[in-house]
Amino acid sequence: MIMRKILPALSLLLLLASCKDPEWKEEYSWDVNSIPGTKQIQLPITWEKGTYGGTWRDTYAEDPKSFNPFSNLDGSYTIVTNLILDYLFDYNLDTKQWSGNIVESYQVITDKEHDKLDLHCRLRDDIYWSDGVKMTAEDVVWYFENIENNKEIYPLGEQGLYITMPDGSRQKYTIEKTGEYEFCYHFPRIVSEPLLVVNTDTIVAKHIWEPVLKKGKKAVEAFWGITTPPEDLVGNGAFLLDKLIPGERIIFKRNPNYWKKDAWGQKLPYIDKIILTYTPDSNSDLLKFQKGETEAYALRGQDLPTLLPESGKGKFDIWNGGPAGGYTSLLFNHNPDSLPEWKFKVFTDIKFKQAVSCLIDRQTIINQTTNGLSQPQYNVIGENNRYYDPSTDTPYSYDPVRAKLLLDEAGYTDRNGDGIREDAEGNPISFSILTWSTDPVTQDYLNIIVSDMEKVGIKALLQTADYNVIAQKLINTFDWECYLAGMSMPTFPEQWYNIWLSSGNLHYWHPKQKEPTLEWEKKLDHLYSQLIYTYDQNEIKRNYSIFQKTIMDNLIIIPIFRRYSFLAAESGWGNLNWNAHNSIGDNYRYIYRRDMK
Repeated sequence: MIMRKILPALSLLLLLASCKDPEWKEEYSWDVNSIPGTKQIQLPITWEKGTYGGTWRDTYAEDPKSFNPFSNLDGSYTIVTNLILDYLFDYNLDTKQWSGNIVESYQVITDKEHDKLDLHCRLRDDIYWSDGVKMTAEDVVWYFENIENNKEIYPLGEQGLYITMPDGSRQKYTIEKTGEYEFCYHFPRIVSEPLLVVNTDTIVAKHIWEPVLKKGKKAVEAFWGITTPPEDLVGNGAFLLDKLIPGERIIFKRNPNYWKKDAWGQKLPYIDKIILTYTPDSNSDLLKFQKGETEAYALRGQDLPTLLPESGKGKFDIWNGGPAGGYTSLLFNHNPDSLPEWKFKVFTDIKFKQAVSCLIDRQTIINQTTNGLSQPQYNVIGENNRYYDPSTDTPYSYDPVRAKLLLDEAGYTDRNGDGIREDAEGNPISFSILTWSTDPVTQDYLNIIVSDMEKVGIKALLQTADYNVIAQKLINTFDWECYLAGMSMPTFPEQWYNIWLSSGNLHYWHPKQKEPTLEWEKKLDHLYSQLIYTYDQNEIKRNYSIFQKTIMDNLIIIPIFRRYSFLAAESGWGNLNWNAHNSIGDNYRYIYRRDMK
């Protein structure tokens, strides 16, 4: 997968999960970057010449409700479509470069005088659908015009076609077929990442879907349901669905018509089958791996001391995948319509948020609750983002003395001797931290934060609520104060447009604003338009640094820590090449059994 799914975020959600922690507290002292007994991916990635045959056995935790990417918007379909459908472009997070996938070549042409941009693409001429029909530009253009641009069929896709014009109006980009394998996207204005905007992994075969579309919306929504015979799931990916037994297993088989070849001209993939067994419980997942029933297991922090002594001894290896693509953080509500006026002033007070950041003992939290298998986080952008500017990292690390000074400077002092600071009107500086997780260790590191705040006169309380209740609070009722959030790291600004923009319905601090309320919101709105509507990379880099600095100066998000990822994999497999942002064997295409003849 090599992060093949760097796709436009049509409705990128803030992770409601509080990033469940391991249920253990032992402290270990090791360098998390080089733990003895683990191995790491070697960059640049190279692939060995593989041999054919073998079955990859793994697990899955949730049955797909449908295989239809247009009607099943909960995302459960991706466990199937990720393997049976291919995608236009790759973005490699290691090299930070785009390349074609089923698009063989492309050219971006900008017209600065008229503020227009065209993306010319040539499809590979050796791609066949799994039923033997050749894929051409007609498939791409038909999909765009009849599925993606169809509000009734695929409203989420249609929303992503709009480009905001300089006058505030919105226009869609369009597509034109220019040859049997050639097509061109026409943008009404210059955009910074045209490949990101158009990239998709849901292009379906015209000759299969067009007759269904002619029958109407209900027919499309019902198509590719879980009772659909596997042979009717015509795709162009490396694998085909062989069988689904809900609540038991999903079986994939090798697509003999897949286009991709290795460096020696051998057709990929090498393996014959993938068998996924339904296993919703992590402990059962671990047990299956220990019994040799699966090929790999994604470790929780608590599993490392158990599995590490046997790693590298011939049975399995543990891969250190490096820091994950997400982190835990605190957010404060900035919505004046849902907060008392005095509390709104406190939560938007930069000195208050700086003090809170200084009261989070990140290293102690990491040592005591993740066994040291994490790193402190001081930015909302990661090193895999080509525009990451480390100089914008917040300087407000753990420092209780500094926190006290900041609170004093802001006018929050204990005016009545009760041990709790108050504002100038006598309101106590107190708030609740909302989380859905009842996991003991999540509660433990929150209690560390609460305890350190109490020592300087801030009263924080834990508030645990049901997942769905929290979703309503964040998106609809806005009656929350502080939230423990699991945040992902955007690779491009466009992926978080619905979160960064004050008008976004996922701008959690104060969503759906007609005009931005706070100065940082005004600044981000302005910077965002400068970031995504230019093709000048130097200008993007300069503005993205200002963008990051604005976020961190105002501590819109207060980062806490970022876990490391680990994978245990059976030693007989070659070409795993796994880390936190590279999937196993490039989405199983290159893995092979070393003992196959």
